[in-house]
Amino acid sequence: MTTENAWGPDSSGDALAQRIRSLAAAGAFAEADALREQLLRAHPGAINLIVSTGEYIEEEKTKRLDSEHLALWQDLYDELSEEETNTLYYRLKQDRIPSGKVIFFQGKPNNRLFFVEEGEVTLFFRTAAKNVALATVGRGSILGEDTFFGISFCTFSAVTRSEVSFRHLSRTDSAGWPDDQPGLFDKLRDWSHRVGRAEEAVKQKNLERRTHPRYPLTALATAVILDRDGRATSSYFKGAVVDLSRSGICFSMKCSKKETARALLGRQVQISLTVEGRQEPLLQERGTIVKLSFLLHNDYHVHVKLATTIDQKVFKTFPCSWSEPVDR
Repeated sequence: MTTENAWGPDSSGDALAQRIRSLAAAGAFAEADALREQLLRAHPGAINLIVSTGEYIEEEKTKRLDSEHLALWQDLYDELSEEETNTLYYRLKQDRIPSGKVIFFQGKPNNRLFFVEEGEVTLFFRTAAKNVALATVGRGSILGEDTFFGISFCTFSAVTRSEVSFRHLSRTDSAGWPDDQPGLFDKLRDWSHRVGRAEEAVKQKNLERRTHPRYPLTALATAVILDRDGRATSSYFKGAVVDLSRSGICFSMKCSKKETARALLGRQVQISLTVEGRQEPLLQERGTIVKLSFLLHNDYHVHVKLATTIDQKVFKTFPCSWSEPVDR
C-alpha cells in the first residue's frame, strides 16, 4: 500500500504528523519526506506541524550520519548547514568494486561524482602513441568533478588499482537541489574544484587535449544537428567563431537551459563557416560536440572535434590571426 493510499487527503494533520515522526524514527526518511509533502498539501495552514515534522526528520537524519564518513570529508561538511549535510549524505550511494575495473573511460560521458573512501585508483591519459599514467589517488580523493559539473567527455580514464570502496552522487539525484537546497550545488562544485587533482595532473604532464594549435578567427559558424543515421535535421544554431585548429572548432552559442545545452554533448553536427566578404563557405565539415563551456548570461562556448583533419596547406589559406595562437 502506498503512502498516499494509506494516508489520504482526509487524514487529520495530527495523525499525519504522528506517522511522519514514526517513519523518521525508524530511518524511513524517503517515506517520511513524502508524507510530509502530503501534509503540506492537505493542511497548508498547519504551520506548526509542518515546521516541527521537518525539524524532527532532520534531527533523526543527523543522528544516523556515519561519523567516519563525516570525519573523512570534514572540510566539505564544515561548509554545509545541517540540512545541506543531510541532503548530500542521504543522496550518496555506496559501492565497492574489485581491482582492475574501469570507473570511467576517457572520451566517454560520466554523470557521477565519486568520493573514494578505501583503495587506490590510477588515472590514465591516452595519447596516439601510448597510455600515460597521470596519478594514483586514494582515500579522501574525488573523481569525476569535471564531467559532473561541466558538460564534456572524460579527459582521462580511471581504473581501480585495488579493491575500492566509494560513495557516488549522480546528477539525477542532485537535480532538485536548486529548488530544495539552493546553494548546495554551488558549494559542492566550488569545493570539488578546490580539492580535485585530476585536471591539474593533466596540465602538469603537458598533455594537450587538442592535437593541433588553435588560432583566433573572425567568422560565423552554423551547426546543423544530424540524426543517428547522419542525416541533417531541421535543428541548427549559429554563433561567432572563437578559434579554429586543423582538428577542431570553438564557437559561441546562447542557450537558456543548461539541460538543453547538455543534451548537445556527443551530437554529430554539420559545420559551415562563413566570413564577411566571401560568398562561398570557408569550411564545410562534419564533427562531434565534445564539450560545452558555460560563460555568463546563457552564453556557452561549443567545442567541436572535426571528423576529418583539415589539410595543412588549405588551413594556411584561412584568414586566421596566425600571430596569436590560443593557449588554453
